[in-house]
Amino acid sequence: MTSTLAGCTGGDPDGGGNDNIDMDVLNQLIDDNLQDFVNNTTITVENHYYNNTTYVTNEYNNISNNEGDSVTENNFQTDYTNYSLGGIGNNSGGSDEILFVMHLEFNASEIAPELVPRIDDDPRLRTFDYTKSFYGFVWVEGDNGSGSDGWYEQQLINTTHVVSCSIYYQLEGENNIYIEDYGNLDLYGDGTFWGYYDENQYDYQVYWGHIYGWNNSEGTSQMTPDDYYNAGQLNEDHCYPEWTPWVANEYSANIGQIAVPYGYVVNGAIVEYYHLLDENYFDNDAYNETTGSPNSYYDSISFQRESGMNSSSSIQQYGGWDNLTVIINLNVQYLYENSDFAITIIYSFTPVIPVE
Repeated sequence: MTSTLAGCTGGDPDGGGNDNIDMDVLNQLIDDNLQDFVNNTTITVENHYYNNTTYVTNEYNNISNNEGDSVTENNFQTDYTNYSLGGIGNNSGGSDEILFVMHLEFNASEIAPELVPRIDDDPRLRTFDYTKSFYGFVWVEGDNGSGSDGWYEQQLINTTHVVSCSIYYQLEGENNIYIEDYGNLDLYGDGTFWGYYDENQYDYQVYWGHIYGWNNSEGTSQMTPDDYYNAGQLNEDHCYPEWTPWVANEYSANIGQIAVPYGYVVNGAIVEYYHLLDENYFDNDAYNETTGSPNSYYDSISFQRESGMNSSSSIQQYGGWDNLTVIINLNVQYLYENSDFAITIIYSFTPVIPVE
C-alpha cells in the first residue's frame, strides 16, 4: 500500500499530484490487500460435539481434520463474508469486521450414544430383593459355652427373598375374575397390581390368598399375600416404571468450544436454534400428549467460561489476559431418540491490551 501511494503522490508538488487520491482509491487499495491479510492469518477453531476435531485455517487455505489416528486434508477456497451486526463483534460497525460462523447439525445418537438407540427392557422380567421379618427359634448357648446347657429362644429373624416382578402382572388385561368362596373381583386400568390406585392391590391380595393361602406373615419365613402386597408398594418404580417417549429429561451435552487467544476478547451469540422431532415416529398415538414437537423455549445453549460461569445464548467481551477456552453446552428439556438439531453461532474477536 505504501509503494502504491508513493506512486500516486509522486511528481510536481505544484502540479496537484495529490488531486487523484480520493476515497474510492483508498477503498480499492484496502479491498486489494485485505484478502492477503486474511489468507496469511492462522486461526484455530475447535468444534466437537461427539469427538475431538480441530479445524485449522492456514496460509494454504486447507482444513486438517484430526480424528483419532486418521488425518484427512481438503483443499478449498476460503471466502469470508463481512457483517456489521449490533451486539456481535466489536460493535464498531465497520465494513471490514470479520465474523466467524459455526454451524452444527446433528442428531440425538451423536450427542447421547449411551441412550440411542433406545433399549427398553420388559419390567415383568425384573426381580428385586425383599427382606421380611418373622418369629423363629434361635439356639442360645449357656454359660459354659459348651452348648450342652443352651436353649432355644424365640426371636424376630430377618430373611431376604428374591421376588419376581411378574407376580404383579398375573391378572394383567383382566376386567373381572371369579374367586371360589369369595365371588367376583373387578379389576381396573390395565389389570396390573398398580393399575388403578388401591382397588387392584386389594384384589391381588385376595387372589394371592386364594392361591397361596392366608398365612400370618410373622409366623412363617415364606412370602405371604401380605408380604407380596407390601413389597409391591415399595417397588412400584422398579417393577412398573413410567414409560415416556423421550430418552432423557434435562439432558446436557458439550457440542463445541471456542479457543480465545491471548490479547483478544470474544463476542458471540446464537442466531439459529432448531430442535426437530418427527411426530409420526410414535405412530400418532392420540393418547400420548408428549409426542408433539418439543418446545424449544425450554431448551438452552450456554457459554461456559473457565471460571465455571455460564451465560445463556450469548457471550460478551470475555478473555484477553491468557489463552482461554469457552465451552459450548446444549441443554435440552426432553431428548427424543429421533431428535434432530441445527445450531448457528456467530462470534468475533476484538484485540485488547492486557494490563498487569
